[in-house]
Amino acid sequence: MTLDAEDKLLETVLQEYKILTEYERLQSEDLGGVYVTPSYDNPFLWFGVIFVRDGVYKGGVFRFTVSLPNRFPNDSAVPVVTFQSEVFHPLISPTDGVLNLADTFPRWRTGENYIWQVLKYVQFVFQSAEDHTIHAESVANNEAHELMHENRPEFVRRVEHCVEDSQSKLYDVPPVPDRNYICFDRFNPDVHGPVLESMKQNKVPEVTTPPSSGLSWVRKGLYQPLTK
Repeated sequence: MTLDAEDKLLETVLQEYKILTEYERLQSEDLGGVYVTPSYDNPFLWFGVIFVRDGVYKGGVFRFTVSLPNRFPNDSAVPVVTFQSEVFHPLISPTDGVLNLADTFPRWRTGENYIWQVLKYVQFVFQSAEDHTIHAESVANNEAHELMHENRPEFVRRVEHCVEDSQSKLYDVPPVPDRNYICFDRFNPDVHGPVLESMKQNKVPEVTTPPSSGLSWVRKGLYQPLTK
């Protein structure tokens, strides 16, 4: 291996270590209802889902990806948050699902900005959508923005439709064959029942043969993820 190749390998290892550190940092932050995991095949791609708990989007279950720039975090380029289904929101493009982060992250500042902050912002724009002042240049969906301010009943109707649509897609087959894609099973008493009881008693269950998609499920009508 040449010296240049060794330097390149070391740079790659250090970069992936920094990304792993970003992921570990999430464990200590208050991100209730937001779940993310790096792709099994690509550390620069994270899969996420948010279960909205408050606000006009309450009950929504929106899947998204976080794409990290090639030189992350040593770059001013901001990560890209893309929603996987149509979301009627002033800050989310109706054409490609990209969330406009410019209001809060005009550029990435290494050592000051972290992925958990981006996820916290995702949580905020859903749970406090109508309390958030959006600058004109940051509007990604003009129709949603206009309805929010000029015809709230119609805005709420469109949002409710969006929320219902997201719930109907909760158990859809993953669009990509990635082992770390976040999936949810329908509640199965035989498989999940013992886990639920152990969670109520704050005990760790003994599982001899876990299902292939893990012990994560969502009860019908609740849209509250239960995992162990």
